[in-house]
Amino acid sequence: MSEPRFDALIDALADPTRRRIVEMLASGGEQRLSDLAGRFQMTRQAVAKHVDILRDAGLVRSEKRGRERLNSLAGDAFDPLADWLARHDHFWSDRLGGLKALIEEKEGGHDRDPQDD
Repeated sequence: MSEPRFDALIDALADPTRRRIVEMLASGGEQRLSDLAGRFQMTRQAVAKHVDILRDAGLVRSEKRGRERLNSLAGDAFDPLADWLARHDHFWSDRLGGLKALIEEKEGGHDRDPQDD
């Protein structure tokens, strides 16, 4: 079952430019569009479209302060992804648990002295 917010999040993060914008906002805090655009070899309008997609997906918040609009990473931006991963956590736990048991079994076999058989 898919949720619209989760789908929008995945779609938004599928693009490498948008992932880079998210990383820049995560490490640099609030930034003006012109600050973000200055780091790409594309027009300010192209970067603005990427930021709009991120905002629509709930990843970015924009706040107007005076004549400037500051963009920041939304605090709950990755909640839908974390929820989805949590629902599938048992799969990885089971697989890793089985791998651990297999490794321990093989290691245990190497510790034995073949003459004991």
